[in-house]
Amino acid sequence: MRNEHTSAIPPAVITEVEGLFQQILTKLEPYRTPLTTEERKEMAIVGDKTLAFLEKGKEFVDLYPDLVPAWLDKADFTSDYADLRNLPPLKNLAEQTVEALYNIFYVAGNESYHWVLDFYHSCKQAANRDVPNAKIAAEELGKRFQTRGRKPAKPAE
Repeated sequence: MRNEHTSAIPPAVITEVEGLFQQILTKLEPYRTPLTTEERKEMAIVGDKTLAFLEKGKEFVDLYPDLVPAWLDKADFTSDYADLRNLPPLKNLAEQTVEALYNIFYVAGNESYHWVLDFYHSCKQAANRDVPNAKIAAEELGKRFQTRGRKPAKPAE
């Protein structure tokens, strides 16, 4: 197996990046709105068609402010619309960052797993040859692969 993750990220870099993320969260804190998964599911999805609808609506609101109903606050709409238009570059960078972090995590995890798996197989072979301590390591690592069995099916009610 070829090793793709060739060097560990230095602890100083991890600490620095963690601080930068904390700075980002601190900067965004006044604007954050906590949402549950259910609340997100109930919200409109802003895709290309919805965005085009909003852009056209913004044009008409600016052209015909006298048509805005009294119960609607134009300042609220303007604020929401500004964030909708200004956030995509940040959102894209955040998504790229998350993808990079996940890729590093997955590659490092996969390579670590296969490395220890090879070590475990080596310990099992060594244990068969009565190499000191090999049986201890093989048995302890082998616990990872012990099956717990299937839970009995619930009887039909």
